[in-house]
Amino acid sequence: MKTRRPKSSPPGKSHAKPAARPADKAGTRNAVHVAGALNASRGPFSRPIEVALAEDKPLRMTIAATEAECAEIARLNDIPAISDLTATFEVTSAGRERFLVSGEVRARVTQICVVSLEPFVSEIVQPVDVPFASPSEVEQAEVAYARRHEEDPDADNIPDPPDPIFNGQIDLGELACEELTLGLDPYPRKEGVEFVPETDEADGVGQDSPFAALAKLKQGQGEA
Repeated sequence: MKTRRPKSSPPGKSHAKPAARPADKAGTRNAVHVAGALNASRGPFSRPIEVALAEDKPLRMTIAATEAECAEIARLNDIPAISDLTATFEVTSAGRERFLVSGEVRARVTQICVVSLEPFVSEIVQPVDVPFASPSEVEQAEVAYARRHEEDPDADNIPDPPDPIFNGQIDLGELACEELTLGLDPYPRKEGVEFVPETDEADGVGQDSPFAALAKLKQGQGEA
């Protein structure tokens, strides 16, 4: 899976990760590629908001990607198409320079079935519950995250560090891209399609199994 940009580095700037940081696991936010973030200061779907707007009371809003934005997000996720992408978010204050973004991302996507190789359309509904903090606090959290993994490499219940707030802003469009990527099935299968292994027509033994190879060998000996 493509690697997500370092959380504590602002768009367009490089930042070295802590040396002890463990490899990101597929299916976690740390393993997600932010569409376009590695190549541009803003991704294809950018909707920044000022966190100050949510300091006194929750900020609720819905964002939607344009047709062109959907096409670019689909390309970056290596899928045929996205016909609709919307996100409903609530941004709430969670303490000094900390905020929580909750809600859900909905999308209508076209993927290729890994069994039939046919394109098919599916609905993605991805819940969102992501903390944000200042870059300095995020960097400290990343160091602590890496240290805990050093102490227990097999631990899978260590929470991810928060995402960074850059220049007093949270980009809700970028967050929606991340969550959409998390919601995509890496092995999409069209409904009703099942994987059926190839079988030997003569005796029903799978072609790739050692029994199939043995059957062919015996058949060859009989013909000799």
